[in-house]
Amino acid sequence: MKKLSSALVLMVALLANPLTWQHALAATTQSPIYQLDNKPVLGRVENVYFSGISELAQVPFAGKIDTGADSTSIHAENVHLYSNNPKFKKYQDDQLMWAVFGDLIGTDGTWDAEKFAAASWDNDSFDTYQVHVTFEIPNPITGKKIPVDKELEKLSVIRSRTSQEPILRPAIMMPLTIANKKVETLVNLTDRSHFSAPILIGKTYLNNNAWVLAGYNYLQEQPNAKMIGKKDLVTISNIPYKTSISTTARYTSAHALDIQVDKKNKQVSFVLEGKNKQRQTMSLPLVRMLKTSSGERPLVYLPVTIDKTHNQNWLVYLRDRSKFSSQIRIGKDLASQHFVIDTDKENLLQHNKPFSDALKSDPLVISPQESIKLDNISLPAYPTFAVKTPLLRVESFELTEKDNKEVVTFYLPTEIGKVEKITKPVIKKLKVGDSVRPVIEVNVQLGSKDKPMNVALDILDKDQQPFFVLGHNIAKGGVLLNTRSDNLLENDPIFKAGHIEVAQVEGISFPVKLDTGADVSSINALNIKQFKKDGQDMVSFTYKNDAGMSKTFTKPVVDTMRIKAKKGEKANVRPVVEMQVKLGDLEKRVRVNLQDRSRFHYSMILGKNFLKHGVMVSSETNYIVTDKPDYEK
Repeated sequence: MKKLSSALVLMVALLANPLTWQHALAATTQSPIYQLDNKPVLGRVENVYFSGISELAQVPFAGKIDTGADSTSIHAENVHLYSNNPKFKKYQDDQLMWAVFGDLIGTDGTWDAEKFAAASWDNDSFDTYQVHVTFEIPNPITGKKIPVDKELEKLSVIRSRTSQEPILRPAIMMPLTIANKKVETLVNLTDRSHFSAPILIGKTYLNNNAWVLAGYNYLQEQPNAKMIGKKDLVTISNIPYKTSISTTARYTSAHALDIQVDKKNKQVSFVLEGKNKQRQTMSLPLVRMLKTSSGERPLVYLPVTIDKTHNQNWLVYLRDRSKFSSQIRIGKDLASQHFVIDTDKENLLQHNKPFSDALKSDPLVISPQESIKLDNISLPAYPTFAVKTPLLRVESFELTEKDNKEVVTFYLPTEIGKVEKITKPVIKKLKVGDSVRPVIEVNVQLGSKDKPMNVALDILDKDQQPFFVLGHNIAKGGVLLNTRSDNLLENDPIFKAGHIEVAQVEGISFPVKLDTGADVSSINALNIKQFKKDGQDMVSFTYKNDAGMSKTFTKPVVDTMRIKAKKGEKANVRPVVEMQVKLGDLEKRVRVNLQDRSRFHYSMILGKNFLKHGVMVSSETNYIVTDKPDYEK
């Protein structure tokens, strides 16, 4: 496996050992931008700025960073095309695109797959048509639509799963800035209103300009993070609002009454209710409607004052939170953009304390989802704001006596699918409501550190699997929650990888695509047949690739995935299985969804669920970790 250059010393520390990195950051005199080989290292989501549009130059837009996307796309409204070429002046919009497209490849304006496959043109080919594109970009904070007029640079051809005829999209050149890196970028204009990120950053920006680390969101915002307490106070128009933190919810919710949504004019009026039931009537631009378990909720940007000198615009969905003690519940997306959370303290925002200062007390920094070893048994682990003593939640336990001492017996699942019986002496008992929690001593491995720890036993809810709850007492210097990543304690080594690499999958080796835009890895599967065996959902399928490799698998179905489709297409539902995947020295058992990828050259993509374990992807270079196979040369 190739070594990283010395330019990434700080970056390696950040990801391979969170505590080491934190001390390096605390000692730094300037705010670093994580970079390697003079290129920024981007997380899977970053703030993107339209640096060429003065009205939007300071407005952050969420951008999904996708090494699997050839093109960059932005959300644009009221898109129209016109031509100053006399021959094409009679055409507009779609008709104009098809007329130009047909003229370029020599058709009558209808789709001709063979001529398209044989066609070759560069961006200069479009100059003679003198096509302009007009469109609007909504300012998500003010709702004002900013008009833009650009020359057509190229036509992008988007193949549809449901139609043989492709979709034509206008592409223009536009400067985009991420992590202070401004790149003149070829950009497709499209409707991204049904996606959470209005911008998709693909290879037209990334090539030769950035690395991508799929295990992090808003990595470039981390050096400027402020400390926030598990409970805190902010103000909106001088009215105080109590905040709380969610370790599971993605979006932030705010307490509002009498919510009126005007979808036509994209406006939301409501009564915002703060601490002590102080109220203010507000009207804000509707960003979009968010689907939640209790129905659709409007998303708006709230103007929030976090201390005497800092104002922020928080993306929140509005709902009645009168049954809760806090008026604003902060979700992971918002926390990742601005904060690191102290799981034990309250009301830190007023002190304007940066994350780097908090590291001086040598805290343990964890993520919302971790994995620990308890007496050498691997368990999922999650942080809590509610308890100090760590909890081990099990299906049941039994208290008995042995040698005149009280002991407790319980069971934990092992990695090979069995259960292990464990009996421990009871150190003491904790009374919590009507229940009693026996406290035992266990050996807990947090990352690379082993330590004996007192842990209380608690009973799981129905249909849950055993897990560990990370209480405040697990570290002397305190526990901080960083929502930008998962599994910060695992200490996976960071390494460079190309966009294409050879992976070993269940005993066979073949080239795969490293796709930071995909949540879950995916493999080419033919003859998919689902059935039940001993009450377990099963699936059989045949893997094939261009090199003639073929192997049939039968595996348990661990999940099903509903894949979002392009507008106008049906969502794709796929069975999910677990497979053993190895790339270089990194080997993980990960979830893989099954789909027919026969039309793609690369028969498998490795998504975030594999790449998050330390893979830093280059979108323009292939075979950094592995050698290109002979049949690909």
